[in-house]
Amino acid sequence: MPEAAAGLFPPSAGPKRDAGALPVCTVSLGAAEGWALPAGSSIAPAPFGGYLVRLAGAAGPEWLWLPQGPRRVQLDARGRLLKVEPVALDTLACSADGVQLGSSAAAGDVEWVCWRLPAGEPVPPTALERGAWYLLGSHTALRGRAGVYRHLVAGTVYEDRLAWPNQWRVFSENDAHALHLVLGGLARASADPLLAAIRRQVLDAVLARQSDDGGWRHGEWTDTMESHYRLHCSAMHLMMDTLAEGPDERVQQALAAAAAFLARQTEALAFGQWLLHDELEHSVEKMRLGPFRWVPSRAFGKSESNMLVLNSHLDATVALDRYAELTGDTRHAALVASARASTRAVLALRPAEALYRLLFRLIGLTFLPTERASRLPLWQRALKRLAWQHLIPRLPDLKARWPRLVMPGGYIDRELTLRTWAHDYHAVNLMDLARYLRRFPDEALVREVLVAGLEFTRTSGILERWRELKYQKYALGFWAEALYHVCLLDPAPRWRIWLAEAMLVLEDLGMGQPPSLLGANAEALAPAEQLPCPSPADARLRVANLGRRGAPELLLLNPTAEPLVLAWEQAPADALVWRDAAGHELAPGATIAPRSWLHGLPVARGEG
Repeated sequence: MPEAAAGLFPPSAGPKRDAGALPVCTVSLGAAEGWALPAGSSIAPAPFGGYLVRLAGAAGPEWLWLPQGPRRVQLDARGRLLKVEPVALDTLACSADGVQLGSSAAAGDVEWVCWRLPAGEPVPPTALERGAWYLLGSHTALRGRAGVYRHLVAGTVYEDRLAWPNQWRVFSENDAHALHLVLGGLARASADPLLAAIRRQVLDAVLARQSDDGGWRHGEWTDTMESHYRLHCSAMHLMMDTLAEGPDERVQQALAAAAAFLARQTEALAFGQWLLHDELEHSVEKMRLGPFRWVPSRAFGKSESNMLVLNSHLDATVALDRYAELTGDTRHAALVASARASTRAVLALRPAEALYRLLFRLIGLTFLPTERASRLPLWQRALKRLAWQHLIPRLPDLKARWPRLVMPGGYIDRELTLRTWAHDYHAVNLMDLARYLRRFPDEALVREVLVAGLEFTRTSGILERWRELKYQKYALGFWAEALYHVCLLDPAPRWRIWLAEAMLVLEDLGMGQPPSLLGANAEALAPAEQLPCPSPADARLRVANLGRRGAPELLLLNPTAEPLVLAWEQAPADALVWRDAAGHELAPGATIAPRSWLHGLPVARGEG
């Protein structure tokens, strides 16, 4: 198993922080001493990113992997990441005397991640790894394992972006969970022990940051270090993925504390318990510290500070129920049952139907992409401007008086009373509704709302609108992730077609593919049911692994402008029949047309 290479650093080197087995070290790179590796060593770019150092040894070569160059890290007093500055090496020399590394600009300690690899030649990356994978927290793309260390800094996982409104890089269990999913899928596909070791490192980083009360704190909006429960749930799902693979006492204890913490973040409504979005929602005084304005509303007996955010309520309900199933600890069962009653009640709200139907006929014009909107008649463009400038800003007041989140036509709003307009959260809601429906398949209303929301997304123009907006385009990643979960719920061909089309869009935008497409999401499929994702011979092809043990299923996508050959570097374990979108069967070695996809099913199913 790969290990941290701290013992290879100069005597002054040591752990930057106490974070378990993390190979994060401080290395003195002063101009006078530098870092010398023994005679016969060499350094070269690694095929999976960063650099490989070959150390000469009597028993054969050893290897070090440097995924990133040295860097100086600036944190604030609460551990939030303010700045990461690369430290330039002005000495990088290989000779018969060894390798010399040094920097006159690096006086003092800097962070430099280093792994000692197992004996033998390093395992080359698969075509799967050479693709890009969408991270659900920072909305950035992971490109190769070295990219993990753009997020894993100073022993902590951060978003790889500056977060609104304070322009610092916040802690991100969302990204940690996505990294864990990608690394798990890649490790299952290639059996590379380094991938498994980095995955464990991500887990260790999350465990090291848990507070004494069982929660994770973020301070994304305030210096009170408020907790955001969506991120907390991601930490729980990461730990539950780990426990689904086998027992781990340390993880078990941390998960129990996390579940107990989450179960306390609730408020009683007229129809049941509601799981809150963040720690500021516990009081008006705390909410006033945040960056948002809201409409005073005590609908259903809720407090004024409860924004009634849907996606985090769904996610927390799923997390607590999954915890009970995985561990056998049912102490939160009554809370889950009550939360489900609240979900049904809120999704069923249909007040002022005629008014909302008229409003969303007008607001629907704002969902159109620019090109389609520009072709509207003048009177419709005037109505679109009316909706954008006057109706949408007043929508929170209307929702406070006639509360509802599910709108005529299928649009699902994010929350009840914030003075914001976040139509990008419609895609997040779809993802969470699909996950919720898998956990509670008897919820007929959830199924109805989910299907209507999916169809609205396809027909309203909002997909194209997201694509052209700089910030909201991240919703396309959640749309594709939602369709993955829907495909596992329903074998209907249209969901596969929609998923393939979404994958094409993500590839065009360079956003990367959703992490669950590797087929290693233990929430969706138990580890014993998971199939390794096959890796195509051409790294430009993209794969969606939709199958399970005994029922393999793949989508294979050619996003390029030229034909690509249907061939594998690691083939599917089962013989599959491949058909294109028109239903035509393709043999192995055939070419896949540009901008098209194939659907692979077992021979018996494929022939039927």
